[in-house]
Amino acid sequence: MLHICKGTNTPKVSDPFKWLVHIFLCTLLITVTCTSADFYDTPIKNFSDAAFIFLHWSSISVAVFCALLLVSLLPTYVYASFYTLFLFISAILAYFRRTIGFSLNTMILDIVFQNDATVSADMVTLPLILWTSTVTVIGWILSVQRKRYRIKTSSIWTYIISVASVFLLYIMLSPDGRFARPICERIPFNIFHISGKYLSERQEIETERPRQCHYATVSSSSDSTLVIVVIGEALRPDNMSINGYHRRTTPNLEALDVISFPNLESDHVYTNRSVPHLLTRADSMHPERAYSERSFIDVFRAAGIYTAVIANQDAEKPYAYFINEADTTIHSNKSKNVYNFDKWLDEDVIPHYMNLLDKRGQQLILIHTIGSHWWYNAHYSDDFEKFVPVMKSRIVSNCDSIEIVNSYDNTVLYTDHILSQIISPLKDRKAIVFYMSDHGEALGENNLWLHAGNSPVMHRTAAFVWMSDSYKKDHEEFFNAVTRNREKKMKTDILYHSVIDAAGIATDVMVDSLSVFR
Repeated sequence: MLHICKGTNTPKVSDPFKWLVHIFLCTLLITVTCTSADFYDTPIKNFSDAAFIFLHWSSISVAVFCALLLVSLLPTYVYASFYTLFLFISAILAYFRRTIGFSLNTMILDIVFQNDATVSADMVTLPLILWTSTVTVIGWILSVQRKRYRIKTSSIWTYIISVASVFLLYIMLSPDGRFARPICERIPFNIFHISGKYLSERQEIETERPRQCHYATVSSSSDSTLVIVVIGEALRPDNMSINGYHRRTTPNLEALDVISFPNLESDHVYTNRSVPHLLTRADSMHPERAYSERSFIDVFRAAGIYTAVIANQDAEKPYAYFINEADTTIHSNKSKNVYNFDKWLDEDVIPHYMNLLDKRGQQLILIHTIGSHWWYNAHYSDDFEKFVPVMKSRIVSNCDSIEIVNSYDNTVLYTDHILSQIISPLKDRKAIVFYMSDHGEALGENNLWLHAGNSPVMHRTAAFVWMSDSYKKDHEEFFNAVTRNREKKMKTDILYHSVIDAAGIATDVMVDSLSVFR
């Protein structure tokens, strides 16, 4: 039996069950009022989906319970202060998640910490104040009741419960474990996870990487060539009609006469590894370059060319450095993560892109899209739901294979539309557009789905080049070379060297044999 310390003004409690019930109630206040907000837009097809969501919510509740149990061993004022602050921040996150679909990510922290106070203050409204005040006051009243249960820390039961809580937390929150991400990126643990991620990214960005050479200047200082690079997401060449797919998923690209590369492979099958590889000199023989060298963005800057990045994905540590090499960085996604199930569309990058096109002179504009990322239904607008029926469950095993392929093909059709919007304004300018997806996607081959696994189709990635008439006229040899090379088996190593070559930059980091223009 757990011993309870006696105090002159403290009721004697001999039943440890009451202590655990107190922690349970504190846990429920957080998980019911705050954590639940992270699940309101999760698609539910059947009872199995509902059970899965409840299990997910319950696992977070268990982790919160274990954490609060350990903190409750500290003095009451420490526990109450921690709990109240913890609940206050969680209530704020829950309010914005439920009302406007905002999820905490590093871009949100950028807004909070790097903008002036008036910008953050504009987000404070009366409903927000009433909600957070109510929840926080209830939490404070509940947490100070901890003083009624003064646990004797030397008790054998306290040791057993503490060790069990530490063990469970380790299993659930270990960075190498399978449970960590679904728990750490939800309220309330995202408070710590995203804050740590933000600090880690800032440290990565501020760590100076040396240049690999002395970059030469561009071939002509009066050149007004526009170089546009679009990094796609999970687009496989097999589902593009321009490559022979039976559904007409890329009508715009076909009309624009883009030159597709249907036999391109990526060494990596998930974004955090593939994007650094695409942007740097990294290759199969030198993968370490992705984490020690600068990207082609820096080559352009060194050549005196204006550079800009528009990102519709949250910056991740492996490629945050490269995004910040640019003269201008624009984040069109400031409120989404992979656990959002409302619309997250690439059309949000277009207004920023059009503003950049107003600038004159030579430019590099890199656009990182959300493309065909899972959950597919979120990444195309309703007007592009051509192939039906579509998915109704976020659990792959609960979806019909036809539904999954239909939803995926709708993302391809929508991506075709977005790419046409990027290309069309360039027709009367000297411009070249590169598109390359970071990796492919499995759609049931060998009973495998999505990516980040071990399947050949996950390595097959979509890519193409488009040239304006003015660019073709000045670089006829480039157009002929690309046409000649279009069917070759190549790796994504070509992007770094081809982009530099297309801009006419003379530099010893470019390998001629790795350019599609040679």
